[in-house]
This record gives sequence, C-alpha cells and structure tokens, in this order.
Amino acid sequence: MKINPIDIIKDMSGKVCSHSDTHIALNHSSGKMHTSKMCHPYTGGPSTAQLAQQQSFKTRATYASAWLNANKPSTANGENGTAAYQEAQALKKSLQLSNVRQVVCKYMNAQGVVTLPSGANGNTNTGGGSTSGGGSTSGGGSTSGGGSTSGGGYGD
Repeated sequence: MKINPIDIIKDMSGKVCSHSDTHIALNHSSGKMHTSKMCHPYTGGPSTAQLAQQQSFKTRATYASAWLNANKPSTANGENGTAAYQEAQALKKSLQLSNVRQVVCKYMNAQGVVTLPSGANGNTNTGGGSTSGGGSTSGGGSTSGGGSTSGGGYGD
C-alpha cells in the first residue's frame, strides 16, 4: 500500500524540531519519504580533513555553476543551450541522474575542466575562471563536522 503524504509533509526536510534528533527527507524523484535518527551525534568541531573536503566541495560547486551559466539555455546559447549542455542533458537521462549539475560534476577534473565522454566537444568549457571559494552553494553543509559518520540508524 502506497501512502501519499499531504502537501505540508511533502515539503518537510530536516529536523522535526530544533531539539529533536529525528530527520525527515523526501526523495522528489521517487516520491519516497525517509526518516532517520542520529543516535550519537558528533559534538566536536570539524577536523582538518573535513575542512579540506568542504573547501574542495566549494571549489567544485563554483566551477560547476560557472560551466552551467556559460552553457545553459539563454539568448546567447539558444533555446536549448550549447551542444555541450544538450549532451549533458542526454547523459543525465542515460545515467538516470536527477539534474545536469550531477553530470557536470561527474565529468569535471580537479582544475574545473568538464570533458564529456562523447569526445565531440572535447574540453567543453572550463568554467573554472572564478575561484572565489563557493558563492553559489551553502558550502560544507553536507560535511557538518562528522554528522554523516555518526553511525545513526535509519527507520522506515
């Protein structure tokens, strides 16, 4: 039996309340709702390795945003975007990914150069001209000092 949550619950994400350790997330692609409980939350500050990972994430996010802005549909790039953007859209569908940003990050090297596998576009657009440290995303939200390594259990 499939349960369809009401609209208010569909938009819930994160902690149930500020002092709770229960988290709710909805996978918009599949429509499945997941809950989790963090049994032993990490209380210390982020380690040096975690800070380095956060900076790496910020840099890659900046490069991905620059590539998408340079190739997305616009008046300069046309109604469907550049050929590289259209290829990334096709790869998104074939790899069953949620968005084009995932494709861009998958085929990006450490210098921010995106090389899509067809070879027709070669080194598409570096997009790595700006190294401001991550203006387009919240930064290290996914590496909050060990939250993902806490060994929390997952419920239904």
